[in-house]
Amino acid sequence: MNHDKEIARLTAVTIKTAIGPTIILGSGNYFDYVDPDGSEITIEDVAYGIGYEGRFAGQCYSRILGRRAFYSSGQHSVLMSYAVDRGLEMEALMHEAGEAVCGDVTGPLKSLSPDYKAIEKNCERSILSKFGIEMKHKLEIKTADVRMFVTERRDLTAWNGEDWSVDGGGGVAPYEFRIIPWTPDDSAQAFLDRYAELTQPNFRSALLDRFCAEAGISNCRHSLEGSITQRRSLRVHCP
Repeated sequence: MNHDKEIARLTAVTIKTAIGPTIILGSGNYFDYVDPDGSEITIEDVAYGIGYEGRFAGQCYSRILGRRAFYSSGQHSVLMSYAVDRGLEMEALMHEAGEAVCGDVTGPLKSLSPDYKAIEKNCERSILSKFGIEMKHKLEIKTADVRMFVTERRDLTAWNGEDWSVDGGGGVAPYEFRIIPWTPDDSAQAFLDRYAELTQPNFRSALLDRFCAEAGISNCRHSLEGSITQRRSLRVHCP
């Protein structure tokens, strides 16, 4: 028996193909990587996809907890939505939406994988469009993302102060709030609650209030007030 051919055959039978390779989501919908625009995805799929997706390839060490810890792309997105200026909250919350179906690949590895980057960006574009979100402030979002990165490096890695490429030209200042890792389920629920805060009038979340207090985020209510104007400018579609 040709073992390589048999392995390839066994691998192939686990892949459902419509137009292109697909995966099944928690909602029961299939997501097609070649035809993401023809795929259905719910906000719960996004929330749990990134809520259970670990940052830094799972290699996080919480300096606050004093141990290794799980830290999700979902928590990253929720915290960043509080860090940005008024009017940018939804773009910040959803900026990692592609990772719900593509996973989180570390920056160094992603730089070696241009084909992956193209697929991820296309999936991200399609998912954002399904929820009526357009990235109109890419520079501001990327700047906030880099500040989140150095904040995460401070609180969630075994970094010893050596220079990274982000430290060139004077470096980037981390945010003042601290990052205490959430569980995957809490990350997913916090994402859903934050999405509801930005799309539903008068929605309040006790979970987010607690997380904001623990992190030392003082502008929680300020961000909620700013979301009123944002809701009016967003064409929100909830599959």
